[in-house]
Amino acid sequence: MRRALKIVIALVVTVGVLAGLGEWGLRLAIPGVVKTIAQEQLGIPSSHPVEVDMGGSALLHAIGGGVGDISVEIPDAPVADGVRATLIFSADRSPFDPSKGDMTGATAAIYVPTADLGPMISLLTNGVVDSGKTSSGELVVGRQLEALGFAVPIEATLGLTAVDGEVLVEPRGLSAVGFDLSVDQLASATGGLLDPLLSARQLCVREWLPAGATLSDIRITKNGARVEFALAPDFLSNPQQQEPGTCG
Repeated sequence: MRRALKIVIALVVTVGVLAGLGEWGLRLAIPGVVKTIAQEQLGIPSSHPVEVDMGGSALLHAIGGGVGDISVEIPDAPVADGVRATLIFSADRSPFDPSKGDMTGATAAIYVPTADLGPMISLLTNGVVDSGKTSSGELVVGRQLEALGFAVPIEATLGLTAVDGEVLVEPRGLSAVGFDLSVDQLASATGGLLDPLLSARQLCVREWLPAGATLSDIRITKNGARVEFALAPDFLSNPQQQEPGTCG
């Protein structure tokens, strides 16, 4: 996830060469430069879509020494081994030389389709489950366990919320598919293996992110999960903000 965020943010770093262009020149040139950076960072072909939107006056922001009201979206981008996601970056303003100035209103987001949620599910369940699906704004996970001498398919429903930069995992349902067993019976029969699915807990994810990125929202949709981050104003000008975060 750290690599994905760094790739998104790199899209605006070299736009400084465009400062001398006029309004229409900027609007024509900036998307092309951003697309080139994305292709280089992600190793994607020139035909891969990179959507760049600019609001307000590009020239006025350029006179002020930066790029303003810009959003970038790259669908189906390779972000990890076998994992593809939509990468999104937006900022109210970014300086032409990000190493010497602060960004304003900078955010990043990663949208991961259900089929690629395995690593996220494994993290949230302490490795109890590594696959699942999304339904009605919740995460539904399951696996088959040996209990009471039978192979029992277990299905759990989890709610996910961003709280103070961490993930609040809230169990909202647990059942043994095809078996009439209570939650207490399931817990007893599985010897504590299902504990991560039975009680609410707050999970620190800072060590998985750059220090200057703070988890701000999690949205479970019909086809995947969108994870949003607030970026520190000096994310690009302060190398320490790009180092791995820490928990505790």
